[in-house]
Amino acid sequence: MTEEEYVRQGTDQTESSPSENAEQTPETGKKKALSLLKKFFKRYFIDAFTGMSQGLFCTLIAGTILGQIGGWIQAAGTPAGLAVGGAVVALANLAKMLMGAGIGVGIAHALGAPKLVMFTAAVAGFAGAFAGAVTDGVTGDFASLGVDAVLSGVRPAAPGNPIGSYVVTVLAVELGRQVAGKTKVDIVVVPLVMFVISLLAVWAAWPFIKLVDLIGEGIALATMATPAVMGIVIAAVMGVLLTLPTSSAAIWLAVASPVIAANPVGSATYDAIMLAGGAAMVGCSAHMVGFAVQSFRENKWGGLVAQGIGTSMLQIPNLMRHPRILIPPIVASIVVGPLSTCVFGLRCNAAGGGMGTSGLVGIFGAIDASSGVIPTLDLVLGIILCCFVLPAVICLALSELMRKLGWIRYGDQSLEL
Repeated sequence: MTEEEYVRQGTDQTESSPSENAEQTPETGKKKALSLLKKFFKRYFIDAFTGMSQGLFCTLIAGTILGQIGGWIQAAGTPAGLAVGGAVVALANLAKMLMGAGIGVGIAHALGAPKLVMFTAAVAGFAGAFAGAVTDGVTGDFASLGVDAVLSGVRPAAPGNPIGSYVVTVLAVELGRQVAGKTKVDIVVVPLVMFVISLLAVWAAWPFIKLVDLIGEGIALATMATPAVMGIVIAAVMGVLLTLPTSSAAIWLAVASPVIAANPVGSATYDAIMLAGGAAMVGCSAHMVGFAVQSFRENKWGGLVAQGIGTSMLQIPNLMRHPRILIPPIVASIVVGPLSTCVFGLRCNAAGGGMGTSGLVGIFGAIDASSGVIPTLDLVLGIILCCFVLPAVICLALSELMRKLGWIRYGDQSLEL
């Protein structure tokens, strides 16, 4: 090759490079925006909500179960039973009151916060839960929170507002981590900075708290007006939220607890949100029991237990590949929802509404909220039929029909247990 040919070849390559670079352009602005949106959604509505639900489990939900056990011990009526049961109930009330702190630590851990940020997030979460008390200037003995009254059993434990905990914690953690590791006295600087951020964030959280409060009140009013329709809607939506990678427990608690706290026991609004909670509970149960039964062929007894009293979220990978397996549980939830609201009148507290049969928390919540409000026979039959029998029968029948039609095949619902 002559020198002239060599130079010409190099020139050709240089001239062709722009077109090649044009073919290898980076992703468009639209794709970048979509990618950022996905990351934002995953971080703050999946990861953070997962941490939030874990914090709920370790405080409010575990405390609710413990409180039920303590109440049963006290019901014995003996001096020992009253003493032990009272201690158990007091501990349960403390656990429930610390919901905000649990949410704070759970979210911080889920977001991968440094240690000092994670520990201080307990304060941020607790402050967010009682944002009203903080903004009103409550100091010293937290008299407005009624700690002494709660421990003595004079008044029920008030866990605060979970949305306030969520917003304040996320802001405090994301800003606090910008400071962590930047100074030689992090052990002092990080907590103080996060305290200041939390103090400011309780005001920033107000619009979110108010919005969710209004949603909860709207659900209560709609349930009073059309219990059958709302039974269908609530059961179907909450069932899907339980199965998807979101926290149905956290979502229902956020929606229902402010309405419960703002209205006296026995009022129409209070009763309506409890009735809506019953629909949410049976809707979640329909998905858990439904998936457990319709996938029994593939997953046997291990899958029955893991999904029936664990979580139907185990089916998420299969749902991504075969979304039609979601049809039977949705149909089951649509059937049992109005039965719960209009026939049996099941109620459920805020902690159990988004849980279904998971750990039997929803069942305990229904017993707690319905006892003394509806006849015992209605309560027992309602739980047995709406939470277990009907979802199992409906999902099994529909899934078998879908198998015959070729819509569901063997292995579509297999779990790696």
